[in-house]
Amino acid sequence: MKKILYTLTILIAYNTISFGQISNSLYGIVRQNYYSYVYNPIDSSIISQVFDSATVRLGTLNTTNGFVSNLGNFTYQMGINLTGAALNPYDSTYIFVGSSNQINTLHLGSGEMINQATINNPVAASYFDNFRFCNGDSTMYGLARRNYYDSTLNQNVGQLLLAKINTTTGTITEISPNSIGQGYAMAGSAIDPYQMVYYYSTGSNLVGVDIYTGNVYSNTPMVLPPNSHFDNFTYSCVDTTLYGLVRTNYFNSVNPFVIDSSTIHLGKINPSTGNITILSTSSLFGYGYSLNAGSAIDPNNMTYYYSTGDYIVGASLYDGQQNSLDSIQFADGMYFDLMRNFDNCRSINIIRTNNSTGIYEINQNKISIAPNPSSAEINIQSEDLISQINIYSTQGNIVYSEQLNSKQSSVSVSDLNEGLYIVQVKFLDGKTVNKKSSSNNSY
Repeated sequence: MKKILYTLTILIAYNTISFGQISNSLYGIVRQNYYSYVYNPIDSSIISQVFDSATVRLGTLNTTNGFVSNLGNFTYQMGINLTGAALNPYDSTYIFVGSSNQINTLHLGSGEMINQATINNPVAASYFDNFRFCNGDSTMYGLARRNYYDSTLNQNVGQLLLAKINTTTGTITEISPNSIGQGYAMAGSAIDPYQMVYYYSTGSNLVGVDIYTGNVYSNTPMVLPPNSHFDNFTYSCVDTTLYGLVRTNYFNSVNPFVIDSSTIHLGKINPSTGNITILSTSSLFGYGYSLNAGSAIDPNNMTYYYSTGDYIVGASLYDGQQNSLDSIQFADGMYFDLMRNFDNCRSINIIRTNNSTGIYEINQNKISIAPNPSSAEINIQSEDLISQINIYSTQGNIVYSEQLNSKQSSVSVSDLNEGLYIVQVKFLDGKTVNKKSSSNNSY
């Protein structure tokens, strides 16, 4: 049986957690298409249009008014690959793949192209899809995707391998020793930098891949309402949760192949069980979302953002309810794609290291932490002997540590600021469990 790290949320109030946001903006690609037109000679009306070219540039979207500003005066004539984008907050760069299979690096301040390299895989020709920046080790991870001909099946077969890429040279390094799947859904991807796990969707299953080994870490069927999908998912470091959009289609009663309408709700998924919790009681704005735009989480105002193409929509991570809606307006552009946030997951430290002796498989009753939340102390109880307890802030800093040889401990949290914390419990057999906890102290 695969060992799966179990996490449980213990809240210590989110409102005082701050990551020092630079601005109230999301970064992304501003895309402009150019057409030539055929006009009616009689009334000068447009008979047809022909796509000529497209330019892209780096820009920001202000989440308070929906206005898209261009960064610098640099524009580049190319298309974009929608399978991934990443923002590196440590060297202030934004990375995306162009239509010519080149990985491009833009400077967050000026928007200038500071590096461009052709993607290459020394093992075998492949694509590099669904990539994300991992704040735990400042590395870009994604899926090396390729096809090969299987003479036994007499057909092409897909292969997926977890890989990383050198954004300077474009060189892909495969991590998975063997293929971990044949394909993926365009539902999103995410990295848990605390546990060093990469997540992608097959459409029906959420697959977690161990970043250290490249092996499948978990593969759980997603538990959804009928005719529903879990899309646009991304990871929130402030509360260590995978959020996404639960889209439910309603079909025509006469023609079951025709969709009459859809609803959208903010949801979250438990990677260990596949259970999806719908947070919002009422449907969010729109009947769909822009796949091009992606999604982003602002840890400062605890909001998940998605785009309909024409509107930027914000939903609260607390209850899933819509808390902002603004029409997207451009200084010079037509589309805002592949949006990313500067602050989410910035300045965190890895908790599950590569030399971990094991991941403890437990159920909800194996370890208890109560009360939750607490302003005084938390009581930790286990069925096994505990050797050490560490408490981390969501930025990866140790705020409490205790050595012991017992099945229980009482820990004072009265001196901790309000916020989310991760309680790491180590056992005498060397295995480790990480749980989330929170304090509701007010100052």
